[in-house]
Amino acid sequence: MLSKFTIALLMFACFSTQLQGQNKGKITEKYYQLIEAPTSSDQWNAWRLSLSAWRDSIRQHLNYQGENYQKKEYAWASKAYSTFFLMANESTLYDANYRFDIKRCLKKYEEDYGQVDVVVLWPTYPQLGFDNRSQYSFYRNLPGGVAALKQLCTELHQMGKKMMIAYNPWDNISRNQGLTDEEELLELLQKTGADGVYLDTISNFEGFFQQMQSSNPDAIFQSEIPIRPEVLNQVHQSWLEVGWSEKYKSLEFEEIPALVRNRWLEQRHMIYRVSRFSHEQSTLLQNAWMNGCGVVIWENVFGTVNPVNPRDRTLLRSMLPVLRQYSDFFTQGTWFPLFPTQLNRVYASQWQLGEHKLWTVINRQEQLAIGKLWEEDAVAGMRYFDLISGHEIKVKTEQGKTSLYLQLPPKAIAGILAIPEKDLNPAFFDFLKSQKLLYQRADFSTKYQLPKHQLKAYQPTVKYTKTNLPKGMINIPVPPDSVTLSFSFRQREGGFYPLGDFVDFSYSQARNELTKGDLRVKLNPFAMDETPVSNALFLKFLQASKYEPKHPENFLKHWSKGSPPLGQENHPVTWIALEDARAYAKWAGKRLPTEAEWQWAAQNGSAHTVYPWGNQFDSTLVNTGQWAGTTPVAQFVKGRTQLGLYDMSGNVWQWTESERSDAYNRYCILRGGAWYINRGSEWYADQGAQTSSFGAKYLLTWPGLDRCATIGFRCVVDLQND
Repeated sequence: MLSKFTIALLMFACFSTQLQGQNKGKITEKYYQLIEAPTSSDQWNAWRLSLSAWRDSIRQHLNYQGENYQKKEYAWASKAYSTFFLMANESTLYDANYRFDIKRCLKKYEEDYGQVDVVVLWPTYPQLGFDNRSQYSFYRNLPGGVAALKQLCTELHQMGKKMMIAYNPWDNISRNQGLTDEEELLELLQKTGADGVYLDTISNFEGFFQQMQSSNPDAIFQSEIPIRPEVLNQVHQSWLEVGWSEKYKSLEFEEIPALVRNRWLEQRHMIYRVSRFSHEQSTLLQNAWMNGCGVVIWENVFGTVNPVNPRDRTLLRSMLPVLRQYSDFFTQGTWFPLFPTQLNRVYASQWQLGEHKLWTVINRQEQLAIGKLWEEDAVAGMRYFDLISGHEIKVKTEQGKTSLYLQLPPKAIAGILAIPEKDLNPAFFDFLKSQKLLYQRADFSTKYQLPKHQLKAYQPTVKYTKTNLPKGMINIPVPPDSVTLSFSFRQREGGFYPLGDFVDFSYSQARNELTKGDLRVKLNPFAMDETPVSNALFLKFLQASKYEPKHPENFLKHWSKGSPPLGQENHPVTWIALEDARAYAKWAGKRLPTEAEWQWAAQNGSAHTVYPWGNQFDSTLVNTGQWAGTTPVAQFVKGRTQLGLYDMSGNVWQWTESERSDAYNRYCILRGGAWYINRGSEWYADQGAQTSSFGAKYLLTWPGLDRCATIGFRCVVDLQND
């Protein structure tokens, strides 16, 4: 009878011969990003040999040399095990004067998740598309402009970290303005000193890698999409997200941990595992650990806060120092996936460099795993340490065999290093001590806490009588009892706020679905401006009040020499931040309307009309993109509400007194919709005229970026009760 080893060799030879007759495409596409392992350990040897043969054939057919991984300037990319996805609107990123305070920002995340290696700075989606500012404008309009970005990048370098700018290929605004993405990206790279480009929604930017080297010689690509083997030499880092492929999603949750394909093909290629909306990430972290992969730290997901539970933060904090300290094992060592263990539902990978061995071990169970892990040939002077807990491993040696014993909490991991006693040194024990101290913080609770959304209070106005309203205002009758309003929004990754059955972290694959929620509110008597505030009225305010914003960047950007564009005096004022609108309202003895007040007026009160003019959309009654800009505030007479309010749909979005904070993000809800429409991508923000119930979440960064070509406002005043 043939031995298992002989059978495995025959399979290896058969597989190698079979591959010779296949073309490159079929060979490289043989496996998905995750390679399923046999459920029976009896088949693991043959599986490993088969995969080794496949890997060799891939390299041969592609003539793969991996030369870009051998160059010193790119060496950092293989050792950067954590990428921090940083929203540019993150509250902790700035001090009180909107200067970058990256140390304060990173302190919180690193205390929770572990050291950050790469920062991807993201200012664009979900804001991109409210007007015709391009993705590159968003970078240039961050506080301090490009000079501050360069300073930020320099500070990160001094901290031993890298910074990447993001590229959104779906954004066509610059291209429509006659500029190429290559020109724009190269300029940003050169002026900021960034270390590479994060490729949003794509796996490669054909031809740009070579151009990038001319400006930043050590710059690399990090792609959101898993890459094909054909571009391994051009893309040094890539993401592998749970659920990216619905077809293969189940592979993530198989009992036997899957092999990460591109990591197997090129161990120096950095794979980042990520699950952006999961609070429980033990399965993902275990897969990363078994494959020597990195992890994305991403808690503020496009304005939606998704904290990971304490247990999994504990795992990641302990993993990352080991991955960095022993990076050579994972990038250059001999990798032996699914090293056999004797504990039930405990799995391991072995990595070997010379006499040293490192095992990454995981416990799949929701209960304690304790006992004999495995045995191997005894080697005189060999000692064993758990690099995760910082303790020496209990071993028993007899009859030429050394047995290892381990105790692993539910879903926990271990990192076992076999090292000759002669190679132990003070630096090793210092590292072990630091890991032990880190592990003392371990919290294996799976409970997580979501931040509360705090609504900013507003100051009521002086109460007017219905017969003595400020000029240009209309009384909006309200019932004496509370009313139920049905709010709606488009479900995007940026979320909304807790509303009805919707909570801001519950984003699913039902992207772009219209979501509704009812809110019971008590409305107090109020009157509303007949029209949005015009350029002429805002000019009057400036002349009378001498108002100057503390941060003037992009303030009234469309004006010239302190005056509105000729002929647009009666158009709605735009390029004003929320604080600018509040300043005007305060000067006028008014305030901004709440969402409920705005909607009650727009839907004609208890009539609940879909649009201000009725229940059927009519593009002749509203500015929804027929003009290449704003229109006069009183142009659409037939588009008014029953009480005579203009522009409650279209022309410009309108600020409301709805500012909220969740300690990570500040945001406001815009109402009404606007003239601007760009159908180039579904990823753009909400555009065009909207229904009376519709709201759009607008992330607030700082006034220079918050000011927008399509956002204006109108005011209300409080009234006395009858």
